[in-house]
Amino acid sequence: MFVDFLDFLIYRTPVFYLTQSVWRDEVFSYFMSRPDILRIIVNTANDFNPPLYYLLLHFWGKFSGNSDIWLRLLSFVFHLTGVYFAYLLSRHLTNKKQSYYLSLFYLFNPMLIYYAFEMRMYSLYALTATAAIYFFYTKNWKGYIISSVLGLYSHSFFILIILSLSVYNFINRKLRKDLIKTLSPILFFLPWIPILAVQFVKSKESWLFPVDWQLIKSVLGNLFTAYEGTPGHLWKYTFYLSLAIVSFLILCFRNNKLKGKMFILPIVIPLAFILTYSVIKRPIYVNRYLIFVSVFEVLAVFTGIISIKNQTVRKAVAFLWMIFIILFNLYITPFRKKTDFKTTFKEINKMAREEDAVYAMTPIGFLESAYYFKYPNKTFVYNPNKVHIPNYIGVNVVYPDISRTDFPPPPSRVFLVNDDATFEVVFQQ
Repeated sequence: MFVDFLDFLIYRTPVFYLTQSVWRDEVFSYFMSRPDILRIIVNTANDFNPPLYYLLLHFWGKFSGNSDIWLRLLSFVFHLTGVYFAYLLSRHLTNKKQSYYLSLFYLFNPMLIYYAFEMRMYSLYALTATAAIYFFYTKNWKGYIISSVLGLYSHSFFILIILSLSVYNFINRKLRKDLIKTLSPILFFLPWIPILAVQFVKSKESWLFPVDWQLIKSVLGNLFTAYEGTPGHLWKYTFYLSLAIVSFLILCFRNNKLKGKMFILPIVIPLAFILTYSVIKRPIYVNRYLIFVSVFEVLAVFTGIISIKNQTVRKAVAFLWMIFIILFNLYITPFRKKTDFKTTFKEINKMAREEDAVYAMTPIGFLESAYYFKYPNKTFVYNPNKVHIPNYIGVNVVYPDISRTDFPPPPSRVFLVNDDATFEVVFQQ
């Protein structure tokens, strides 16, 4: 019985996100965080994200080592802190009992819990968004500025939150006096803006997919659930979920007493801009880049729920929402399995000697191979045709010279690792 429960917990709940094999972007974070502080900032300037998360991971790694579980737990700490700020905000929206509901609603939201166990900046990004809206709501300008500056240096899209809240101030005449305070965090981001401009130009070499009508009509549901197309049959259901979310956004919007518009504008304005730009110019939409929208969806749906006047209906609706997110988490977990490089390298590391090498068959599998191989400096990309490795894969930033056109001279042994984590051994006699 206990073994069955443990198996269920590890493989069928979001705990699986913590224990499964890391994927390329996570390993990129690990390697970005390893050098000294100045080198981290320089490397980040050559990438596409600000440096704050990598700096924090650098210090976290001082005691966690290279354990994937311990490194991922930093994001979970951010998530739990976000839960705390959601609770603090809810105390200004409703009574103590319903405040606990928002805490759980935030804790188990499928988008937020998914990135709570990923070695990337998105949970930090969500935390800073949650803290910023809490301080903005309570007019704690010092807290707002600090959390917003941290947010800007977590992800450049955070600026869309600041602009949305500025619009909120502008359309409320009584709040226009706060407009400068709302925009002030951008002043602290000015040193990074030239770097951001260069990064934006470089990002033209991109893997991003075009935005189509299917995505647009399902976007609210996708962001609420972290759905990106797997399994494919859920598209129509995330569309229905989007419609349900819209109905609660309307309830939230109408609740002037709780300042509902404050939670709506950071959903509508960024999505309108990002989707329009992606359709007209070039794709810049990625679910996780807009994780702050998920935060505001949680807050807006909660505000919509507590706006329902009939107590029985309100409790029933709150119960159904909670049941939905719990069941969805249980359903979707197996579909989010990463390629299992961890198991592959447990086998390889048992056989490998210090003079052996690992060749990833493409750049896609290189970072995972370098992370799990016990001799990371003996990990390379097998590139006999000298194909250019795109910058967006991330290999060039952390390992600028890892292509190999042929095998080491004999006698040698090379483990050839494929993108699906299968491998073969090549002997040079």
